Amino acid sequence: MTQTRSRRAAVAALGLALVAAALAPATTAVATAATRGGTSTCQAGGPVDVPVSFSATFGETVVQGANVPVSAASVTLVVPAGAVDALRDSGATSVDASAAVQLSVTQQAGTQELTVTGLSTSEIPLPADGELRITLPGRVPPIAAGAGPVTVSLTSLVPKLVARGETLTADLACTADPAANGELARVAVTAPAAPPVPGVTADTPLLTAKFLVDGVSRIAKMGSDLVLEQGTFDAGLFPGDLPDTIRVEGELNLPKSAGYFVAFRFMPVTSDVELPQEGKATGTADISGGLFTPTIDLTVRVNLVVSDVRQDGVPIAVGANCRTVSPLVIPMKGQTSLLPGSKSTIESTFDIPAFSGCGVSEDLDPLLTGLISGPGNKMTTTLTAQGVG
Repeated sequence: MTQTRSRRAAVAALGLALVAAALAPATTAVATAATRGGTSTCQAGGPVDVPVSFSATFGETVVQGANVPVSAASVTLVVPAGAVDALRDSGATSVDASAAVQLSVTQQAGTQELTVTGLSTSEIPLPADGELRITLPGRVPPIAAGAGPVTVSLTSLVPKLVARGETLTADLACTADPAANGELARVAVTAPAAPPVPGVTADTPLLTAKFLVDGVSRIAKMGSDLVLEQGTFDAGLFPGDLPDTIRVEGELNLPKSAGYFVAFRFMPVTSDVELPQEGKATGTADISGGLFTPTIDLTVRVNLVVSDVRQDGVPIAVGANCRTVSPLVIPMKGQTSLLPGSKSTIESTFDIPAFSGCGVSEDLDPLLTGLISGPGNKMTTTLTAQGVG
């Protein structure tokens, strides 16, 4: 059986090489996170420096005529602890936060100005002590790719903070920092797809590799591990646009997992965690070292959905729609094995975006965002090959 499978794979690999030159160039889904920031001056019992930044993830390439892939757009503000104390002393109990962000998109045909939408939230409670970190999710309008590269730059970032209390409404009159302005991303534009070779379709894989998936995620802010229930990953292998390279599209299916965390270093919290896939996992595999030992470079996008949250066994009503505002973008790079029964381990680092839709009787988005969202999270993924066909 193994010899038969190997012969089928070898024949398919030869087919990959024969049709690769005739198929249209593949569009890579590799993405780059970009951030630009500066320091705004706000008035909170006197001038206060408030770090502010805009970030978004841009696809590195796009086919001419398609929209540039953009995700995870957000603005982050950090109100220092001293300013939080001053606001509290003035009678403030919460703040409203928003930001005005302008982008410039330059292509061969000219320059386009865009306004990022969203970027607003209200009644964020002041913490009892320490700084106040605020993340404002936003949306970048569609950017259609014409001929030549697409350059996206930040041209204006103006935060706004309004302090509120029982008898207080005060605009903190935050200023913009021109130092935040500058280039965010440069996206390469590839030619439109050529007509397919008769009998060969771009959406039909020549091989499919099947894996069992086990994973452990280290949540940086909480210092706790989330052990994922075993799932599956089916990777379709397509002709690539470079020698010894194949294109990969994968379907990831992970069941619901039970999480146990310790919040604030003393408060036990349990929850159900789901990671539904957002689109297919995409990328490439280098087979120069052998078809059955490819080196993969994939991007997996999953939403983080939490439910049945309990603190010390007491339910916290997060509702049925508590999830991150945008997908987790998890890079998977490393050598793998397609030999049945073999295991491959891949280490990844990823960001967790802010949460939205959490809370039934009250807005719990800031709570979950403050507890969980942020950079530096680790994922250890073990792929157990089940065969190729």
